[in-house]
Amino acid sequence: MIQNIIQQNKYKLFLVAYSGGMDSTVLLHYLFTMKKYNPQISIRAIHINHNVQNDSKKWQTHCVNVCKEYNIPLIIEKIDINITKNIEEQLRIKRYNLIYKNLLDKEILLTGHHLNDQCETFFLALKRGSGPTGLSAMHSETIFGKTKIIRPFLTKTKEEIKNLANLNKLKWIEDFTNFNTNYERNFIRHKILPVFEEKWPFFLKNCFRTTQICNEETTLKNILLKEKIQQYLNFNECLNISNFKCLRKELCVALIRYWIIFLKNIKKVSYKNIQCIYNKIMYNQENYNLKVIVQKNEIRCYKKFLYFVKIKKDIRNLIIFWHNTENKLKLPNNLGYIIKNNQTGINLPKPKNNALINIRFQHSGKIFIIGRHKRRNIKKIWQEHNIPPWLRNQIPLLFYNDQLISALGVFIVNQKTKNQDNEKKNQWYISWINDIRVNNGNHFLFK
Repeated sequence: MIQNIIQQNKYKLFLVAYSGGMDSTVLLHYLFTMKKYNPQISIRAIHINHNVQNDSKKWQTHCVNVCKEYNIPLIIEKIDINITKNIEEQLRIKRYNLIYKNLLDKEILLTGHHLNDQCETFFLALKRGSGPTGLSAMHSETIFGKTKIIRPFLTKTKEEIKNLANLNKLKWIEDFTNFNTNYERNFIRHKILPVFEEKWPFFLKNCFRTTQICNEETTLKNILLKEKIQQYLNFNECLNISNFKCLRKELCVALIRYWIIFLKNIKKVSYKNIQCIYNKIMYNQENYNLKVIVQKNEIRCYKKFLYFVKIKKDIRNLIIFWHNTENKLKLPNNLGYIIKNNQTGINLPKPKNNALINIRFQHSGKIFIIGRHKRRNIKKIWQEHNIPPWLRNQIPLLFYNDQLISALGVFIVNQKTKNQDNEKKNQWYISWINDIRVNNGNHFLFK
């Protein structure tokens, strides 16, 4: 397996996740052996010191000595522990972040995960109520940023790896916390899997087969959804749900999930969230108040489109003064900036010399805008311009003192003053530079 990996990867750069335990020790040894016959390969190792055991420093020293013996460069990283819950998952995330930080361009990460680990991961997914994606557990190869993780031992049992370690008279360290059954994975390892294996000696192999079937089914489903979802996307990747009531529930749910995970890059979205979105689409006639929190984002609905909205700071009460209009004015919440132009942009009445030019993000009541014959509630104006509710408090409102002049890119207030006319000297141009994109069908564009 390792020989195949070397042959298939032309850059021959490998980083071994080396804990000093049996699995990674065997992996490092076999790579070291292969280098004798493949001198072109580059091997490095990385050891993450979790600082949770009294023996952590001793384990680190062991890894340093082994790598020195093999003449393999070793990276040492330490994790600062300030975690009180979900420790296993948080440590895993911190560990992989540190590893990724140290990966070279084109370098492949190799880990010692084996068949027993795969079955444990499968049971943990089963415990969480995961679908086929979660039940796929680990893959032999996984995309990892700009590179990938390869797990050469995923089809080998722990017993087979132990035999290899003993055959080569290797020395490794034992982490005795691996026997603490208060940890979920350890409980499965020591209390559940041995019972299954004793009853059905072929259980581990069949468990692996199930993960492979789940992976194949998930891959096929995603291939089909990638093509299918194009019928429901507009060009800025909002999801058109106008025809969802004509589709089977299973397809609707799959499309929503695919849209969130693959097009919006949210890797973990719960079954409960997806069902909540679907139910609100189907049974809330207007969908006006649809808001489902997914991590630090909101799924919102407007005019039969689903939108993926990043949760932003509430700026409704914020006032920003633009004292020097020769300089651009930066806006909060990554809303871009406002700049004065000479001949292009939004043509507005010029402020008086002593006017305080300021930007706000909230206004209420009736206003009289250019192009209308009477005053109208600002909420109705937002609706006429198809501005979704969550954007209305993100659009910069230009004020002179306390007088609303314009919602930039949307409307201009009709100023009936004696000294205002159409002469050039009483006009100026400003532009709001932003990344808000037009929606095909709804037409909000503010640039």
